[in-house]
Amino acid sequence: MPAPDPLSVIEEQLQELHTSLAASDPISFEHAARTLRDAAAALAQHSRSAALTPAARARLRATAERLPQLRDQLARVLALTQQQAATLLPPTDAVTYDGKASTAARIYRAPG
Repeated sequence: MPAPDPLSVIEEQLQELHTSLAASDPISFEHAARTLRDAAAALAQHSRSAALTPAARARLRATAERLPQLRDQLARVLALTQQQAATLLPPTDAVTYDGKASTAARIYRAPG
């Protein structure tokens, strides 16, 4: 059985990435991202040794047009995850009343 076309593997992995992002499945997303990275390296190696046909170039352009959409979707998921983490975790900035970080403890007393 011949080796699969590297561009076909990339197209499949992009679809898998999209599906795992939509399903919020980090394990399958990590696996698909790793496989996509390997497939991109294989395509780069393949394109050095053989010229791409016009049909393969058209498929490659179509695949490249999908990448910004996937990047935007990933950025949205990242922003949502950061917002959710911010509601669960305390802030990392030193918070004081006057905005200056202080090493000495202060006691604030209520009037009366």
